[in-house]
Amino acid sequence: MQVVQKGILSLGVVLLVAGCGSEPTPEAPKKKVPQPMNGQTVVTTTSEGKVYASQKENYLIRCQNGDGQGCRDISTLYEKGFGAAKDMQKALYYVERGCELGHGSSCNRAGNFYDHGYAGVVDKQKAASYYMKGCELNNGTACNNIGNSYMDGSGVVKNLDLAETYLQKAIRIGSNAYNNLGYLYEMKGDLQKAESYYIQGCERKDPTACSNLGYLYQKEKKFTAAYNQFIKACNLAHGSACHAASMMIYNKQVQVASPSSEMFKLDSNSCELNSPVGCADLAYDYTVGIGTAKSTKEAKRYYQKACKLGHKGSCEKLKTL
Repeated sequence: MQVVQKGILSLGVVLLVAGCGSEPTPEAPKKKVPQPMNGQTVVTTTSEGKVYASQKENYLIRCQNGDGQGCRDISTLYEKGFGAAKDMQKALYYVERGCELGHGSSCNRAGNFYDHGYAGVVDKQKAASYYMKGCELNNGTACNNIGNSYMDGSGVVKNLDLAETYLQKAIRIGSNAYNNLGYLYEMKGDLQKAESYYIQGCERKDPTACSNLGYLYQKEKKFTAAYNQFIKACNLAHGSACHAASMMIYNKQVQVASPSSEMFKLDSNSCELNSPVGCADLAYDYTVGIGTAKSTKEAKRYYQKACKLGHKGSCEKLKTL
């Protein structure tokens, strides 16, 4: 394990973790969107899926009659395979049609499709355009997403003032954009406002806001407060926060009863939540016997998982086992 300090937040969609021997970075405060697989032919038979499937003709008729929500619903049917084979091109077509009809949620989802290439095409400019239209139609998630786009210059020219404007609007109309706005103020150097918005996001059970508040406190050497926020985020299923709490114990920034057992528990939770560095450290725990009996077999198992999750140091370590 290495001594960890707060890294620079990247504005990707998923948690970015540095390789072995480097400092991990906090999870990026971007929108959270599902990532359905493209090209599958499995038909979903959940209760929700059955409801959508039973309404397929109704949704289609409503969409054809100019109801944007009907287009959004038929898109969901094709995206998730509710009563039909998954077809991401059809799913995209219908959210674009819904957006044309003035349905804000459809605009936002069309933006997601182009942002992440769900239908096979990545177009950041088109994504930002759809987010902007959705925000103009008072969809809070779209305002959050166009704010993020301006914050990291994705599909638009980077502009922190415009990012602030759209994130503030997102909050006003009910979107939980507190974490993103907190991060924006941290970028601007206004740590008091950053703390305030992280707290508000954490109070609304956004685990990334709790985690980022922990990193902010850690940067300010408020170690007990930082640890408490990491534990709160960990309990909200934030894998990298579990790892950050474990590292604080390892680096003796906080004192806890049975530190070895607590580190092992946190590393286990982190790995279960698919944190690559958490799995790497769990493997290390088994290698040297931190909070558990030594086991080369278990160490190899978790290095393999860490490697599959993209932890390059673990891939290298497997060559020596």
